[in-house]
Formats: sequence, C-alpha cells, structure tokens
Amino acid sequence: MAKTIFEKPVRELHGAFTKGGFISRRKTYRDSKGRILGMSEPETYKIENPRDWKKNPATGKELEHQLRFKQASAETFRILHPSTPEELATLQMWQSRFEAQLNKPEPDAPVNPKTGKRKQYFRLDAFIRTCILRQLQ
Repeated sequence: MAKTIFEKPVRELHGAFTKGGFISRRKTYRDSKGRILGMSEPETYKIENPRDWKKNPATGKELEHQLRFKQASAETFRILHPSTPEELATLQMWQSRFEAQLNKPEPDAPVNPKTGKRKQYFRLDAFIRTCILRQLQ
C-alpha cells in the first residue's frame, strides 16, 4: 500500500476513479457525538490478484484465526446491542474502558511497530473485538 501525499488544493480522495483502477482512501474516526478522534494516513492501493476462496480455501492456522475472529465479532455484536439491563451495564463498562484508553493506552495493548508505543483504538467496536481476541488467544 502506497503512502499518498496530496498537494494543495486537493485535501483527500476517496474510492476508485476507473474500473480496476487505484483505490484511494483516508479513514476518519469519530466518537459517539461525531467529534473527530483521529484520522489514518492517506493510502492508495490496487487489488491486482484477488484470492479465489473456492480454489484456495483457508486451512490450518489461517482458518483457526478466522474462526477466532468470527467468534470475537459475534461477541462484540452482542455487547454493542444490549437487550437486558446486565448487557447494558456491560456495554457501559466497555465504553468507559474505551474512553480511558483514548487518554492512556491499556498496559496489555499490542505495541505499534511504527511508533514503538502501545496501540490506541479510535472505534469502540474495534477496541472491544481486539480485547476479546486477546482473551481468546
């Protein structure tokens, strides 16, 4: 993936401009009130050789990882959509933990190889899912 540097007056580009062309994007992370928490680096990439999952399905460690991710995603969905007061309390606990890690990363969070610092998450769903994945491993 290429790092994209824009010149004035262009600030950002989104999507592919031709069929099969390069895709440009920049992710924006917002809190529940719509305030911008952070933005990713602009990136440009092209999907040249997509995988044929019917001819080359996942096996071994790759399949195990996909199944763990599926399990963590299902648990995250259940947490984010509470139906009982206990589940609502659990969601509030996750939200407070998420907001706390915005100021100071959690001690067991993975280290970002680019910065050498603990990773901070700007999306609640991603934060919950990665915490659950760490517990499943």
